[in-house]
Amino acid sequence: MTDPADRILALMPHLRRHARLLSGSQDVGDEYVRLCLEAVLEEPEQIAGEDLRKSLYRVFHTIWTAVNVKLDPDSPYRHADLTSRLAHGLLELAPVDRRALLLTALEGFSRKETADILNIDLEILDESLARARDRLSHWTAAETLIIEDEGLVAMELEAILKDMGHHVVGTASHVGEAVDIAIARKPGLVLSDIELEESESGIDAVQEILGSLEVPVIFVTGYPERLLSGGRTEPAFVVAKPFDPERLKVTIAHVLAMYDSPEIATEHREKLLAKLKDLTGKDVPRLQPL
Repeated sequence: MTDPADRILALMPHLRRHARLLSGSQDVGDEYVRLCLEAVLEEPEQIAGEDLRKSLYRVFHTIWTAVNVKLDPDSPYRHADLTSRLAHGLLELAPVDRRALLLTALEGFSRKETADILNIDLEILDESLARARDRLSHWTAAETLIIEDEGLVAMELEAILKDMGHHVVGTASHVGEAVDIAIARKPGLVLSDIELEESESGIDAVQEILGSLEVPVIFVTGYPERLLSGGRTEPAFVVAKPFDPERLKVTIAHVLAMYDSPEIATEHREKLLAKLKDLTGKDVPRLQPL
């Protein structure tokens, strides 16, 4: 495998996460990623001569835009039947301000890089970012459980949540403690580390909690590669440590918005439990009312 191909492969877990956040579905997001890779294979010069990561995301967003317009006969993407290939599950496309916020806050691109990726002026980008950040504070407040064994990190997470208007119902550093709090308080959001005290695992805690609750989970961890594997199914929401507060806020707002839909919430829970079962070898628990 050539060096550019290796580098593209290394970027796939992050690009797939980005596609899922934009579309609200891993399956739909993967269709965009596939079309992006097809376009790169068709015209490899699109990613030549500059930063590979930025070029790849620019091609991806060109694809994203192309599905919403009538393709010109001379378009390099005319070989792809975009509408029929995505119609099976395409959710409402995110507006440019959401795309801009995800690229800057979640993917870490600069304002200039983001404007280039989206092919818009900096002035328009700044307006989009301002609107998107303003909307972050408009989601319904959620009672949140923090599963984290580092006291300072837990305090920082709690401060970010309070700044967003959420209420922390408890902080746990052990599996049993986390499950007990979940049973008693029935949180509407869980933030969980992977590695806990005494070699315990936040993944075990999340599995037990999801056996009784249909609750969104965000893993805040120094080991994101354990969940962002690049495989076919990538259902976990992951924020890598050390985390940027803006990035965490964007992820929280997005996850809570997704779980406004009962159908999406149920589907996501099942996929996440299947992913965690692959990691732990434990049976997927049945959903039982607490």
